[in-house]
Amino acid sequence: MRHGSIDGLRNKAHFSVKFGVKIILALSLALISCATRLEPVPENASSAEIIQRAQERSDAYDWKGAQYYYRTLQERFPDDLNLQVTAMYELAFIEYKQGHYEAARAGLQEVLALYKKPEGASLPQTWKILAEKVMAKLPSPGTTATSPAP
Repeated sequence: MRHGSIDGLRNKAHFSVKFGVKIILALSLALISCATRLEPVPENASSAEIIQRAQERSDAYDWKGAQYYYRTLQERFPDDLNLQVTAMYELAFIEYKQGHYEAARAGLQEVLALYKKPEGASLPQTWKILAEKVMAKLPSPGTTATSPAP
């Protein structure tokens, strides 16, 4: 009788392991299917459409997707300084949200540098104000942190 209950336990353990492996496999496949699937940006897409896509990706915490769309915005509208500063700020802020403080600092400094140029006078003050606020929240250079500040 004792021998039979050991075999029963082995069968249950074997079943549990197989079932656990199947669950892990199913969850892994589900996560992979949720990975970034970026739709190509149509050549005739407006800046507003590209920004909307970037914001949707950012709202979903898909930082790589958001970065892709903001970089696309920069590539498609290289002569529009307003769109350039928008993308620059958003890219720096994404770095900040990820806790990449040195990259965020560098990007925010670029944004602020634009405002010091003569053409910066025509830019909306929004990005300058936000860049200054985020810069004030950044830890001192060289400080490492594991998560972004609230």
